[in-house]
Amino acid sequence: MHIQYFFHHAIPLRLQNPVFSLAQLQQISGRYGGDPLVHRLLVEIRALQVIVRRAYQVAESAGLSSREVDAFGIAVAALHEELSGETWFQEELAERKAYRERLAAGDASPNQMRSRHQTRKP
Repeated sequence: MHIQYFFHHAIPLRLQNPVFSLAQLQQISGRYGGDPLVHRLLVEIRALQVIVRRAYQVAESAGLSSREVDAFGIAVAALHEELSGETWFQEELAERKAYRERLAAGDASPNQMRSRHQTRKP
């Protein structure tokens, strides 16, 4: 399938292709990650996720005051709308929120939280 298909097709991409959750991406990596092509695609997904996180940081730093007032505000609003449909991203936001809440409640120090997270990684 040619890549321009995705850019010129009338139906939104996410309606045609369901969003992967973090668990699904990990399952794909575990099951098919040995295949060089699949591994390369997973690396590309990770790289795009980094870009998405940075774009989200820019959007968050813009705040609500600039949304939909100028071109940047319109772009920020569109970014937030797109990100709301990304399951993996919403899962990460929920994990970060829970982490901050546990820290605020004094349930664990940042070092304890990091060590818990690292022990869960395969």
